[in-house]
Amino acid sequence: MDYHPIFTVVCAHYAQRDYYVEKVVFESLDKISDKPMLIHWASTKKDVFIIGLIATAIATMWIAFHHLKNRLIGLLSHYTFFNQALTYLFKIEVAKQTGSNADGNLVRVKGDSAFDYVQPGDDSSPLISYARDEIQQLSKYLLTNSPAICVVTGERGVGATRLLTQILHKAKNAEPIYINCPIAGYQELLVHLAVSLGLEEETSEVKIINHLRKSDIHYLIAIDNCQRLVKPKVGGLNDLIRFTNLLRRSKQSHRAVFSIEKASWRFVDRARGERLLFDWVAFLPRWSEEQIAGLLDSRINQDENFTVSFEGLTVPKQWDNDSESEEDRAKQGFYRILWHYSDGNPTVALRFFRFSLKRNKETGNVVVRLFHAPESEELDKMPKPMLAILRSIVQLESASPEDVSDCTQLTISEVIGTLRYFQSRGYIDWNEDKARISDHWFRHITNVLDRQHLLVK
Repeated sequence: MDYHPIFTVVCAHYAQRDYYVEKVVFESLDKISDKPMLIHWASTKKDVFIIGLIATAIATMWIAFHHLKNRLIGLLSHYTFFNQALTYLFKIEVAKQTGSNADGNLVRVKGDSAFDYVQPGDDSSPLISYARDEIQQLSKYLLTNSPAICVVTGERGVGATRLLTQILHKAKNAEPIYINCPIAGYQELLVHLAVSLGLEEETSEVKIINHLRKSDIHYLIAIDNCQRLVKPKVGGLNDLIRFTNLLRRSKQSHRAVFSIEKASWRFVDRARGERLLFDWVAFLPRWSEEQIAGLLDSRINQDENFTVSFEGLTVPKQWDNDSESEEDRAKQGFYRILWHYSDGNPTVALRFFRFSLKRNKETGNVVVRLFHAPESEELDKMPKPMLAILRSIVQLESASPEDVSDCTQLTISEVIGTLRYFQSRGYIDWNEDKARISDHWFRHITNVLDRQHLLVK
């Protein structure tokens, strides 16, 4: 018959197709959890004669499109604006679903109990690969035998302290010294430096210089939180200049590195002119989504008595997430929201991770639910003098009412009244009679100041 050869070819092709169908196309489909109904139909019809050819073609085209889509998203993910936009849309959808599925049996894990589940960092905590290029560049100046003074600057909580300790651990040809600059300022810093050098607390500036000049030991001195030596006003760099000159006058191959918060460094950079010259200034970048996710994973307590579950956390579909389990998808989606809200700040991300822990009143199990970020319309509508006070506190890190008054040119009574107003709303905390932006409101306040062009994040 005329159709016999055609029938034979179809049968032969169908036979040759079996291995490819079973081992490549449909096994690949099995690894993808979310598939449209058409692909589910193709999977059920793969062994049906003739129709199986159509099912295979449909499945092959869909897999090709799926991988092409993921490839494209992967390429676009190198651009921060794309990641931020994708996460913003994702967060809106999660908020809608969370609001409509509120669980009255869940209560927030408060206080120190949250640290039992998401642990604080210490020297034994796993190191997340971060700022490799910056560390390498700083090492060229600080780990040699030549005198140098460098600066590390970044947003509060971005990881400057850990970076300083990493550099100190690398020092082989110098005695490492770490000093956290005291809130009291320059004179108290001299006391800490003298003690670290093995001198008496009352040692004068001149004697410290003489000791450094005559010392056979080369020192690598890391001074953390040097923004405490800076005040955003006329003459506000004097203490930083004095301390820098002290180290330069030692005339030996001593090296030093200062960490200064970014908000304060902007003032230093504009005001220093030629009076403050540093060998290198390293600007710490924001953490990537992968780095934030790695950090959060490393801080989850693995003890069976303090398990954290993402089960029941409702998340919409994510185009670039092919995790096999619903819980894994929920976790990755939640990490993405934390990364977006924190703007790549690990300290902010960790705080709101702990803020998202809920305990089931019936079972006692701890689960993760989407946090409610602090919001305040009155901050956007606040008069400029009040915002200027907030900016001064951000720049100073810890500010007394007198410091704020000097920096803003407002009267002390105006400053005290405004600080009381901020305290009543939780915007600030007090430490040693000095005001500090609270951790809970830090990100929202810096976002407002950035929108008002009063601060560059």
